[in-house]
Formats: sequence, C-alpha cells, structure tokens
Amino acid sequence: MDQNPDLLRELETELFDALEAAEKAGLDQPDGEFAFQRGMTALDLVTVERTERIYEPLSADPVTRDYVLHLDSQLQGLVTRIDVLRARIELSLQAGLDDRADLHPELHRLAAQLRARFRREAALLPVYQAWQDRQDRMSA
Repeated sequence: MDQNPDLLRELETELFDALEAAEKAGLDQPDGEFAFQRGMTALDLVTVERTERIYEPLSADPVTRDYVLHLDSQLQGLVTRIDVLRARIELSLQAGLDDRADLHPELHRLAAQLRARFRREAALLPVYQAWQDRQDRMSA
C-alpha cells in the first residue's frame, strides 16, 4: 500500500504530459487527439486507483470518514466542471466537428481544473499515510 502515492504521482504525470502534448499538437491533429485520449485514459486510471485504494478505505473508517466527506463536498463543483469540459471536448472529437481547432481554451481549462483538483486531493495523502500506520499498528 505504501506504493499508492507513487503510482498516483506517475499516473498524474502521464495525464499532464499527455494533455500538454495534446495542446502542443492541437486537437484538430491526429497526434493531438491521440494525446488527449491517452490523457483521459490516465485520468480514468488515477480516479479508479485513488477511489479504490485511498477514498474507499478512508471512507469506511469512522475515524477518517468525516474528513473524506468534507473534502468530497468541497470538490463536487470542481469535479462537475471537469466532467463538462471533458464531455465537450470528447463529443467534439467524436463528432468530427470543424471547431476542434478552437477547443484549445477548453483543453487548457481542463488541465487547470485537474491541477486544482489534484492539489486539493493531495491533502488526503498524509491522512492516508497516518491511517495506514494506524492500521499496521493495530494488526501487529
């Protein structure tokens, strides 16, 4: 379990590297579209990993549950904005719309919103590490 933060950092790095590559290439280019899809795959993976390995165990423990619920309520609006931006970009790409070249501002906002989300969620890592230490002491 101690490898969770490292895995999450690797996935976040992959996500932002891919989004940067998509911005540089442009979403109207195949390389840009591919980089965006690679980034969204990394986002899906980091979300699953964070949920299964950090949020779920902390949410199940009465000692940390309230903290996780508080953080989750703070992130709710941010996550909604991320979902809307992602959907707008993905639908434009799938439909092959001519405005794909004009999606640069949305892509830039998406990356900024994701950075804000991950900065806020980083507050969970010390809580998770303390929780993990407590679990280790209890099982010893």
